[in-house]
Amino acid sequence: MHQFIESYGVLNWALPILIVSLGGLMRGFAGFGATLIMVPLLSLLMPPSEAVFIALSIDTLVMAPMFTRAAQKAEWGLVIPLAVGSFLATPFGVWFLVITSPDTLRLIISSLIIISALFLLSGWTYKGERSVFLSFLIGVFSGTTNSAAGIGGPPIAAYFVAKGLSPVRLRASLNSIAFFMEGISAITIYFVSDFKMHNLIIVLILLPFMSLTAIIGSALFKNFDNTIFNKLILYFLILFGIYIIYATLRLH
Repeated sequence: MHQFIESYGVLNWALPILIVSLGGLMRGFAGFGATLIMVPLLSLLMPPSEAVFIALSIDTLVMAPMFTRAAQKAEWGLVIPLAVGSFLATPFGVWFLVITSPDTLRLIISSLIIISALFLLSGWTYKGERSVFLSFLIGVFSGTTNSAAGIGGPPIAAYFVAKGLSPVRLRASLNSIAFFMEGISAITIYFVSDFKMHNLIIVLILLPFMSLTAIIGSALFKNFDNTIFNKLILYFLILFGIYIIYATLRLH
């Protein structure tokens, strides 16, 4: 059992609370990127497979109250084929998560974090036709990476940005697809893994902190341009991903 749940000491809980609070700000403010922040940071405190499960579970529960409002403004012509592709790819991603060693997962997750952040910082957008089949393929890719590493948002975010959606519709669409994608992944991971009750306890204890900061992030979204905030977060993730790779390799 993890150190911070064994003792229930304030200091032991400080880091996970801070991590999920940052994830909540990102979820409420940008509509994506919560697990992009939480997974690599939580993986330093626990096995990566548990970090992925906890991050996906908390994010899904936080999004649940937002879903009804988001669904009214989402671009469902894009969301539905993405959701179907993600659903079908989830078992493969979970299988990879379960069979891969913790250190290998840390290296893969960190590498994907760096690549995803660089991809989003590049500003590249897809200019071609957005067919149902293409949306399905992107859903397959995102569903696999989401289940294996908790990182399914960046490809979808870039795809939606290229569509030229308004900030409100973009955020609503991202929240809608993430709710389906992450919820299915979290449920699948739980039932195919040997997780114990303490994993659910951690989720329930951390949930209020992410919920609160998600509300704060949503309020900030209404009044501020999120461009600078998102870029700072992405730069931070690149540096942190490099650090995790260095720290993991140094142990061998």
